[in-house]
Amino acid sequence: MQPLNYLNTTGGMIWTAACALFGIFAAWLYYRVINTIPAAWLCDYNETPSPELLSGKRVNYARSGIIMSAVTAVCLVLCRLQFNKGYDIYFAVFALIIIGALMIAICDIKYTIIPDQFTIAIAVLGAAVSIYDLVRGYGILHSTWWSPLAGAALGAAVMLIIDFIGMLIYKKEGMGFGDVKLFAAVGLITGFPGTIFAFIISMITATVCFCIIMIVVRILAHRAEKTAEPEPEIISAPTGDAASADESVSGTDTEEAETSEQKAEEEITENEEQEDTKGSYLAFGPYIAVALICYLVFNDFVYNMVDLYLNLF
Repeated sequence: MQPLNYLNTTGGMIWTAACALFGIFAAWLYYRVINTIPAAWLCDYNETPSPELLSGKRVNYARSGIIMSAVTAVCLVLCRLQFNKGYDIYFAVFALIIIGALMIAICDIKYTIIPDQFTIAIAVLGAAVSIYDLVRGYGILHSTWWSPLAGAALGAAVMLIIDFIGMLIYKKEGMGFGDVKLFAAVGLITGFPGTIFAFIISMITATVCFCIIMIVVRILAHRAEKTAEPEPEIISAPTGDAASADESVSGTDTEEAETSEQKAEEEITENEEQEDTKGSYLAFGPYIAVALICYLVFNDFVYNMVDLYLNLF
């Protein structure tokens, strides 16, 4: 049944309201989960957890939880409209995958880490729904048995290639291995060529967000420069012995200032070297999560747009 036609039915209205309420509750629940999972899940291997992780106060629902509740509710409603009457199993599994993807996005934004446990959960759900899709012959996700395997391999390969290129150009790790594993799990769900579409969506959203962030940073930096401009000071020129005394004092002050500046520069250099040794990490997990969610809730729309584009040639 088409989404709009389903929404006009009594069952569709009830399901829509139920999905919205469950989305709000699910967001509150997975905030609790993120605060209670073992601290080691949010650390790199063999890394000592920070006091914040050990405290259990990692994400505050009062701050970002309201927004995430709305986002979760909208995603679940759109998913139900896409997979409505007759596709309840798809909706149930995809709802869990969407919640898992949003949890991954929060963890990656907050701690630049993608917990393997969440990725494994998405991979297991993806494998289960892919097998169901192939056995029942619906063809909603995959048309051939090798599609999910090819999607997983392609997703992992693309992330590895991007990371390898980043290592060659910047001599640093551009993406964590968590992104590789996550995109492999996404590939199980999207299959081939769906993984390509998911990658394109993730790159578009990442580019748009990066441009917005750069614009905001420039605006804030420009405002900070304006407020930090010192007012000109009027200093009268000293005469006689006072002038010589002032010169000796100013000379001492100058030497002390130069020494402090050198120390500050050395500290900055040390901090930069420490950051370089750690490497840089692009929090790409949120964009992978967005791509997966968009692919699930706009499945028909994505393929219709692709077909429309291909028909132009």
